[in-house]
Amino acid sequence: MNIPPFDSNGLLPPFIGTDATTADRSPYFVSIEELVVRFGTTSERQQLLRNLIDYRRILGGDGYTEGLQFIDGSFVEEIERIQGRPPNDIDVFSLLSAPQKYLSDPVAWQTSGIAFWKQEVIDRERNKLRLALDTYAILTQEMSLSMLVKDVIYWYGLFAHQRGTFAWKGFTIVPLDVAGDKAALATLGSA
Repeated sequence: MNIPPFDSNGLLPPFIGTDATTADRSPYFVSIEELVVRFGTTSERQQLLRNLIDYRRILGGDGYTEGLQFIDGSFVEEIERIQGRPPNDIDVFSLLSAPQKYLSDPVAWQTSGIAFWKQEVIDRERNKLRLALDTYAILTQEMSLSMLVKDVIYWYGLFAHQRGTFAWKGFTIVPLDVAGDKAALATLGSA
């Protein structure tokens, strides 16, 4: 699905058209390449996208290759027109499948997996400093279906509204995709 244009408030619309019951609605499932083409419009945005792809590379380096990322915040708003500034970061909520190496070897999870998860995947302070990403994540295998649904609904509700105004808005979901990341980097070019 294509990412729709911003509405008159500089937000992605929560749905496309005038029928609020349409299936053409947020979250907009897109590839990383579509995200780059749509939002990589300034040098600041392009750097944030490179950072997002670097984060995805870090995840993939430890075997996190299956998952979805909710992409939100001022990055998916027309913040330059709304507030006269570039986006400061990208809000990223990742729904991740645990790497097979940890599923088949619980000792590996205890000896190295937990540390990687805490230091690389969910350390918000570190990811904010090094990548300008506000990162949150859950492992889908660690949750019951009801808790997983509860978490996804929480993040959907949070991301579907603008923080300051509470205006209903759209956001995107991007699947993890190593090949797509390489193509997106080529589209972005060098910094």
